[in-house]
This record gives sequence, C-alpha cells and structure tokens, in this order.
Amino acid sequence: MFTYCRFLSLLLFCVNVYSQNIWDFSENKNKITIPFQLLNNTIILQPKLNNVKLNLILDTGSAYNVLFAFPSKDSIAFYDTFKIKITGPGTEAPIDAYISRNNRIEFKNLSSKKLDVILMLEEKYDFSTNMGIPIHGILGADFFNNNKIEIQYDTKKIIVYRKETEGYKRKISNHNKLPFVLKDNKPYIPVEINIDEYKLKQLELLVDTGLSDGLWIFEKELQEINKTFIVDYLGSGIGGNIFGKRVRFKNIKFSDFEFDQPIISLPDTISFAKKNLLTSRDGSFGGEILKRFNVIFDYSKQVMYLKKNSNFKDRFYYNVAGIDIHHNGIEIIEEKNVDMKFTTINYTGNALDENKYSVKYSIKPGVEIVYIRKNSIAEKVGLMVDDKIISVNGKKASNYKLQELSEIFHKNIDEIITIEIERDGMFYTFELLLKEEI
Repeated sequence: MFTYCRFLSLLLFCVNVYSQNIWDFSENKNKITIPFQLLNNTIILQPKLNNVKLNLILDTGSAYNVLFAFPSKDSIAFYDTFKIKITGPGTEAPIDAYISRNNRIEFKNLSSKKLDVILMLEEKYDFSTNMGIPIHGILGADFFNNNKIEIQYDTKKIIVYRKETEGYKRKISNHNKLPFVLKDNKPYIPVEINIDEYKLKQLELLVDTGLSDGLWIFEKELQEINKTFIVDYLGSGIGGNIFGKRVRFKNIKFSDFEFDQPIISLPDTISFAKKNLLTSRDGSFGGEILKRFNVIFDYSKQVMYLKKNSNFKDRFYYNVAGIDIHHNGIEIIEEKNVDMKFTTINYTGNALDENKYSVKYSIKPGVEIVYIRKNSIAEKVGLMVDDKIISVNGKKASNYKLQELSEIFHKNIDEIITIEIERDGMFYTFELLLKEEI
C-alpha cells in the first residue's frame, strides 16, 4: 500500500514560512461540509488554487503547503516567489525549491487569500502513478490553525466549524477528549505500546493524516524487540524510497482505546539520523488507525476528539503478497457492446434471434509491478519487477482501481489469487496462496 513519506525538513535561510492565514466563510455560515476521497487511508481534497482545481493530500504531519506536480492541461500563476532549500531522508544535498506567498485557495463556501505554498518543480516528485489519480501536493497546518476540523472517515466528509456553536458543543460531548501538544504546528499525542507480555513503551507520536500506515516507530525507541518481522517497502519521500521492518505487537493504547495485534512499521533510521529528524518524535500515528474514528481537531485548545466509527473493529492488514504496483504506460481495451436485438425469419420459416454489436476501443493506464518484497510469496512464485499485470482473478487489471488491487494483495488471506502478466512479449500465469508471515 502506498505510503506518503512525511519527513519533509526545510532549510530556510532567514525566512519565516508560517503564513498568518485567514479563512473566509461565505454567507455568514458557521460550518461548511467538504467531501473527500479516501485513498490508501489518506484524505484527498479538491480545492481550487489560484482558480485551478487540484488534488491535495490533507496532512496534519506537514507544517507546510507543498505542490510537487501540476495539471497537464492547466497553468497556474504564482506571484511573490523566492528560492529556498529543502532536505529530507535519502537526500545527499539540499534540493532547490520555491515558496510563493499570498495564494488563493477555494472550497465551496470557504476560501483564503493568504496561503503560502512551497513549489517543487522537478518531475521526480510526482507520486500520482502510485495513487491511481493525479496528486498535486499537500495541504498542511494552515487548514487546521484557524478552524475546528471534523473528519468523518466513515462518510468521507470534512466539516469545518468557524466557532463553537451549541451544536458543536453537543457533538464533542459524546466524543473522547484527547489533548495533544503542538510542535512546529504539528500535533503530538501520548501512545502506550505493549510489545509483548513484559515490555511496554510510552511514546509521543505525531498525529499524521498523510501517513497511510497505522504506526511508524523509530527503531531507536524499540532496540530490545525480539519479534518476527519482514523487511518491506514503506513509502516514498523527496529523497527516494523508504524501507524498514513490519512487525505485530501485542497492543497499543491511547485515550480510552485499545487495539490488539496492530502492525507497526519501523523505518530505516540511518537516513533520518543524518538529517537530525529523530530528535523531535518517537514516530507517527497514521491513517490506518485514524480511519477507525471520526476525529475533531481543535488546534486553538490543543485537543482532539475521537468517536468510534464503523471501521473500528477492522483487522490490521499488510501487503501479504509482497507486490507494489503503479500505473505505467497505456493499454488499449476492446469493448464489445450489444446495440440491439432483432429476429429474422429464414427460408424454412424458423425465427432466428440475432444481436447487432458495436466495438469501441478505450485507452486505460497499464498496471505494472514496481517492487517485489524479498522472500515474499510473489518472489517465490516467480513474479518480477516490471512485469505488466494483465489480469487478477480473471478480471482485467485495467478494470480495477489501484486501491482495489492493493486490497486484494492485503486482505485475501488464506486464498489463492491468480495473476496473469506480460514479460518481454510473453504471457505467464501465476497462482499465489496468501499466507501471513507476521
């Protein structure tokens, strides 16, 4: 499952990047509702930025607003720009970027004219092929600083409150209150992790709506663990891919909630240590856990409110197949449709039912394997990186969304899945019996 790497550190030379952002509600509304897409546990919003519609990840784990891809059919005007330097895990040297002041962002009935945006212009920072839809950037702390934000993961709606109405007060009264600490405009909460019967850790974790995994814990906090693990691809960042371990622990606890057998990711700490990114946190608390609640953030009071939703009892899964995929290239699909049915009478007087067909061709993105986990089920049966997936369980890969394929690789435990691929012009079929390793 695609994970968006959160560890973005900016080297700014004599620059204050925090905008004093003011949000305007239209028609004196006290609250507005914004629909969103939930892809791989991350929230995708569709605002307009300087009159151009974009897909942005809503991210409590980012103090900044960032654009790293731009619409192919539109151009966006940016003003008041200047150059900055960025670094992150895996980068050997700072990367050139730009910051633009006083941009206009618009949702229906909600807007701001004071948005600062970091512009990363190199094409290698485009992560759209991993998500299945164009992803243009990140909407960070500015969205939360001056509003009370309710995220309804079950209905896929966000409610933005301008002030504390009686309705708002009634709503938070039936939620669990969880105080957090703001550091650099990002919320941190206390979490208790039980590794096994005898080992317990109290950690301070970044609440990170932009992280699709449930928990990322830096291994320096868990040096004594002796658990079965797999080494896996965890996600992508500005410096490249991030790898680490995945392991199941006994349980985690926060507020009045407890989850048994959660999957915890332990990212490689070498890259982070080089950038001094380990000092401010023990890890991150992401979408795989957050999606089990409806959450209200109140940055002004440094508190969040949690209420269980229909996802609460979902099992914790990981990529059992060991296959990561993305869109690459195109596939021309032939689709035959029945336009009409008619009856003819032959020379013997018998009625014959016939169909009139039309054939149309459509272009859909191809699906390709981008990563195979070492010693995984996929590797053992012979699947390889760059294999083009033709079908899964008899259904054309082009008729799946990427997230649907990812869910098959994660959730079809103790089932056989059939994958047809093309490799060097030859076609092969593989059967994978999905068995958990952790």
